[in-house]
Amino acid sequence: MAVGFIPTIPGQYHTCTMSFTETQARSKLEDAVNDYIKKLNNGEWEALEEFYHPQGVMIETGKSCLWGRKDIGKSLMNMATECGKTTMTISNGHYEGVGNYVIFETDFCFHTEKAGDLKGHYVQIWRLYVGRYVIYHDEYALL
Repeated sequence: MAVGFIPTIPGQYHTCTMSFTETQARSKLEDAVNDYIKKLNNGEWEALEEFYHPQGVMIETGKSCLWGRKDIGKSLMNMATECGKTTMTISNGHYEGVGNYVIFETDFCFHTEKAGDLKGHYVQIWRLYVGRYVIYHDEYALL
């Protein structure tokens, strides 16, 4: 049953369905989120790029915006270069979704060799694209 429309390209709309429960949204995305964190912690920068939609964006709230897989991957790699060995843990994660979109919101902590612990909060909107979920919008703020 259709309940609304999501604009994707100016003038085009996709019908969206009822929203997912937390459990349904988690089941669609949890493995991908865990794989993303594993690849980040292993420094697999090129593999991380594949988690992003070709038109994906990464936003540091109020500071900067990156567009596209290559620039996002380069930024993640630069952070590890500047901060030394970097790993990430997450806590207080929450999943929700509707139609072809699942949202993951969580607190995070980057454990870095040179800069210590960097804590923050992020929201990722994952979009179903070519049969799998990829990050369409990735927004974070350091606390």
